Amino acid sequence: METYNQKLQIASLASSSNIKEFLRDTLRPILNSYSEIFFLQSKFAGFLILLISCLNPHLGGAGFLAIVSAYLFALFMGYQKEFMRSGYYTYNTLLVGMSIGSIFSLSALSVPFIMISGILTFVITVTMANVFYQLFKLHILSIPFVIVSSLIYLAASRFSNLYTNDLYMPQPLIPISAEYLPQWLAGFLTSLGSIIFMPDILSGILIALMIGYSSRILLLLAFGGFILGTLVQGSFTGSYDSAFRDVASFNYILIAIALGGVFNIPCMRSLIIASLGVAMATVLIKSTDVFWAQYNIPVFTLPFTVITLSMNYALGLLGYEYRPIIHKDTPEKTTEYYYTAKTRYPASTTMHLPFLDTWTVWQGFNGTWTHQGLWSYAYDFVQTKEQGKTHANEGKLLSDYHCYQKEVCSPVRGYVVYTMDHFPDNSIGMVDTVNNWGNYIIIQDLRGYYVSLCHLSHKNVYVKAGDWVEPYTCIALCGNSGYSPQPHLHMQYQTTEYIASATIPFCFSGLLKDRAYHHFDTPQIDAKVSPAFSHAFYHQVTNFLLDEELKFKVTQKGRMDQTVTLITKMAVDGTFFLEHNGSRLYLGKTESTFYFYHLEGNDSILSIIYKALPSMPLNYAENYSWKEHIPLSYITNSLKRDLAQIKRIFTPESSQHNAQYKYINDHTIEGEIHSPLSHESLKTRVTLDPHVKFKEITVGQTTLSAHYSSENT
Repeated sequence: METYNQKLQIASLASSSNIKEFLRDTLRPILNSYSEIFFLQSKFAGFLILLISCLNPHLGGAGFLAIVSAYLFALFMGYQKEFMRSGYYTYNTLLVGMSIGSIFSLSALSVPFIMISGILTFVITVTMANVFYQLFKLHILSIPFVIVSSLIYLAASRFSNLYTNDLYMPQPLIPISAEYLPQWLAGFLTSLGSIIFMPDILSGILIALMIGYSSRILLLLAFGGFILGTLVQGSFTGSYDSAFRDVASFNYILIAIALGGVFNIPCMRSLIIASLGVAMATVLIKSTDVFWAQYNIPVFTLPFTVITLSMNYALGLLGYEYRPIIHKDTPEKTTEYYYTAKTRYPASTTMHLPFLDTWTVWQGFNGTWTHQGLWSYAYDFVQTKEQGKTHANEGKLLSDYHCYQKEVCSPVRGYVVYTMDHFPDNSIGMVDTVNNWGNYIIIQDLRGYYVSLCHLSHKNVYVKAGDWVEPYTCIALCGNSGYSPQPHLHMQYQTTEYIASATIPFCFSGLLKDRAYHHFDTPQIDAKVSPAFSHAFYHQVTNFLLDEELKFKVTQKGRMDQTVTLITKMAVDGTFFLEHNGSRLYLGKTESTFYFYHLEGNDSILSIIYKALPSMPLNYAENYSWKEHIPLSYITNSLKRDLAQIKRIFTPESSQHNAQYKYINDHTIEGEIHSPLSHESLKTRVTLDPHVKFKEITVGQTTLSAHYSSENT
């Protein structure tokens, strides 16, 4: 039985755990709100900005009070902690609090004023955020801050007690004279500080160090945006000195950061777009200043908000290529995720090959002969043998052709909607110019579109309208009907169920080509391709169950280091992940490939697993290899990583496959990861086991060995 002391100890531990959990859940959204001002998602950066704001106790206290008031109000209203976690809904509240603290000192009168303003900002933020996303698919940026701060400045002019008792002129805690610095540098640092209402050199230096530590790309964009904006403004006004001293120049910094590195992937096109946005802001800043000055209201971030939202909306209408779908902590991480996803995952709908053995691409997308215009996205397949010929003998008879009356399979899962099989197969040298498509089958893909398979053999269609088909189900034989000079299989993905519908892009998944496995591909003319059928063993190995534990002994350079336990959990969107020390390694699989999608966090054990096996074909073909892309942050030191990331801005093509893996036997996979800017490489090896999934994982000099327990056996 438990003694009183044991019960007391357990209660103490539980209480301590609850306090830590409360502090973590409370401090995280507050610190994230601070870092969100600079488009970062970092508790460390948020803590630094909080400390910097406290160089002015009134400003720092007002910002903190506003955000705490909004957070408590949100909890009172019933908003979930997860909803508040990112700080997205409270950074406008923080800015409003700082704007009040920059002109009014903390007092018994200003404190409730700050709290009311903070709650008002939160309500407006939540409302506008949902409206803007639903209508325009845009972030609201700092619109609530501009609205509420402008209203506060107007209202405060009528609050005589505030002006009489609490109005003050803030002074830098440690004044640093600008006369010892070049004017452009002093102006840049002052503008950085102005973003949090602290337009002084010291605050600017500390913020620049914080940004540079978090993201080198953001610091370069901030400096470039400021210099460009002030030079353009100085050219228009005739005074570069006044442009450098203009406090509103911080708008140039925010625009460059937002358009050049946050809402767009950093590349040459994005830099040009950001430069144009900065140039346009010079007009908006001065015009806004003329109007706002009549009411003694600063321009705040209105120019930044208008320019950034307008440009983002215009780019969205154009379908701008370099727009990230998922935003990470920094532009570097967002860019890594973007290029990794672009390299690893298909950009269009995938489907299986429509046959069971090896065929050759006769014509692909935008073909030389018929795949043009509305019907650009289509494939023609034939079979070839010696010397690439499609036929034996002289090729005068249909039976001479290797693909004639070979099995045609369904490439998708769905329902048959139309079939036609009464047109005769053309003799060689003859074509049917009236019934172009010949005999065909149209299948409704469950994902919403339609697949048509054409030029099928006369009376050799084995399905009818309404039949359900699975991938690789034999549904017909290849023929030579319709506008077909020789036996071949035509396949296209189309918008409606009618045979002549416009086509849409697609790609093939799980295919073998050139002694390599391809997760997805659009093979070119003359490519020989064959399907990679899934094997039950690999499905079993990659079948992760909720709350399942994977236990490993970790060996570093031949010495036992530790034992770790990874737990399988499920995210709110249904995606599974392995968790260890708060980090998450997301995983999943298609019908042909298993993936470790991406790592959220910095856990070294999960990083080892990701590098050893980012993907795995669910098909065994000995010595067939496949290519992968490993993010730079996993394989290089900080200096090489920074150089490679900056290089990628100017040469996006450098983000290609940098790793290669292959089956050595049916349960062993070896890989090699190449480091950028050097000839170094990292060897990996994974041994599969149906009971523990991964019997052994080796990356470099680190090995994870499955830790067998009574549960495993």
